[in-house]
Amino acid sequence: MTGTAIPSAAPARAALSTFGAAAELEQALGCPFDPGTGMSLARGVRADDLEAEPTAAYEAAWSAGLHEHLVPVGEGGRLASFESLLAVVRAASRRELAVSVGLGSTLLATTPVWIWGDDRQRQRVAELALGRAWGTAGISEEAAGSDLLATGTRATPTDGGFVLNGRKWLVGNGRRSSFATVLAASDPSFGLFLLDFDAVGPQGVQRLPKVRTHGLRGHDLSGFTLSDYRIGADAVIGRPGRGIEMVSGMLQFTRTLVGGSSLGAADTALRIALRHARGRVLYGEPALALAPVRSLLARGFADLLIAECTALAAARGLDVARQRMPLWSAVAKYVVPQLCVDAVNACGEVLSARAYLREGVADGAFQKLARDVAITPVFEGTQLVQLDTIRAQLVSGARRRSAARPELPLPLLFGFGEPVPPVAPREQRPSITYGGADEVVDLLDDAVEALRDDAELAPLARRLLTVRDETRETFRRLGTLRTSEAYESARRHCLVHAGACCLHTWLQRREALGDLAADRAWLSVALRRVVERLGLPAEPDLAAEDRLVHRLKHLDDDDRAFSLVPLRLAPQYRGSAPART
Repeated sequence: MTGTAIPSAAPARAALSTFGAAAELEQALGCPFDPGTGMSLARGVRADDLEAEPTAAYEAAWSAGLHEHLVPVGEGGRLASFESLLAVVRAASRRELAVSVGLGSTLLATTPVWIWGDDRQRQRVAELALGRAWGTAGISEEAAGSDLLATGTRATPTDGGFVLNGRKWLVGNGRRSSFATVLAASDPSFGLFLLDFDAVGPQGVQRLPKVRTHGLRGHDLSGFTLSDYRIGADAVIGRPGRGIEMVSGMLQFTRTLVGGSSLGAADTALRIALRHARGRVLYGEPALALAPVRSLLARGFADLLIAECTALAAARGLDVARQRMPLWSAVAKYVVPQLCVDAVNACGEVLSARAYLREGVADGAFQKLARDVAITPVFEGTQLVQLDTIRAQLVSGARRRSAARPELPLPLLFGFGEPVPPVAPREQRPSITYGGADEVVDLLDDAVEALRDDAELAPLARRLLTVRDETRETFRRLGTLRTSEAYESARRHCLVHAGACCLHTWLQRREALGDLAADRAWLSVALRRVVERLGLPAEPDLAAEDRLVHRLKHLDDDDRAFSLVPLRLAPQYRGSAPART
């Protein structure tokens, strides 16, 4: 790598079309470091200290129209693409994760209605969601955990409808929800039912107390009990007996979009740590001048960018390649939140003791943010649940592998920011199993070939190929066995997928995105981070790390997202900003 200076007047590309909604939301919500805004970090800390809902943040989000992005354009809302929604979720999560998580719980409740609901159901849920109502997905139960087949809630057929009995626990918005989609055992099998609490009234519903949590203290994580709760036959969503299938499909959407929450949190953590390191003087010079501090920030930034490439590809997959999402959504859910948690932890090392204070740097927001983001790897299925899903999909793919070239159009999947056909959930319903190979990984050969003359990057890319081939052989050998080796191979596959997403992004979009995306420093550090996690040797590229730190400084000074995508943020609040270097 050569040179570290970043031109102070380097032009930022205009916001790409699918990120327009996020750019608008950024301006509407204002700077999160400004204590006067409704979604400020300072307000969030105060609410967190009281274990109270961040009501000012909810009001600010509603006023900015955030809830309208949960409803497809065809149903009267603003949801035009899932790539756009991911960016919107990320923007909200830069400020307050409880807001994006609460709205995510509503999204989980609405998704099966958009896909399988009838006209009346879609109209009613759109009316509720656009009216700022909370929704809840009544899936989780204390005894059943992630075993959907162990669901104890029962929907007993009666004349003209059903009677529901059961207890849903650890569900988002359980106490405050106006409607719910509930999984229940019935005849002929499990069904999914739409419960309109606002229309029917409280009879037969007992709201359970909010569960006290370590992080996300402002989120309504609770539950409800149904006792002889009566619904009509028109409350059935989709075909009777397909409830498990529908839940499996709807989770593909939310576990992909969880990545937006963790990306937003990591962006803010990096901003807090960077600003502190620029203003903090140690041994007669800014902390940012210390090599270990710069390395922590550069590697945390690289982790964020790896996560971003993986998350954006998965979100566009929902838009343009939904049949692949049984695998890709699980991979994204495993990879993205954990990478962002790692980035936040690196920032905590930069802040040192101040990472634990409930006052001081950024109004004490970092300790709250670190607690909040730590739960994101668990949302919508734990890491082990995701690895089991990935294992099963890859075993199936290994059995069916052919020599034919994958048909996946990489320019479309990695065309970040380029418009896609408007969301029409009913026209492309999710598959429960894909049964094919991971084409993002299968097409690594072409990416490695494109880098063959690059003496620094080609060896790193070839290591990904080696691990890919090893995991393929492992799944062919183990078959359906649930061994520790199988789960470790699934984990390694996820990392290869993430590295492949970085390579495809570099090859497909660096010229269109420009600026940071066209700077090979990010790819050099990102590939090394992936290779290190695979347990393989990768000498650090100190010049590239130094350049990434300069990139961070430039992006922060220019009020732009820590992202490969050019996204303008709300003007920075400088009322209490430290002196910078």
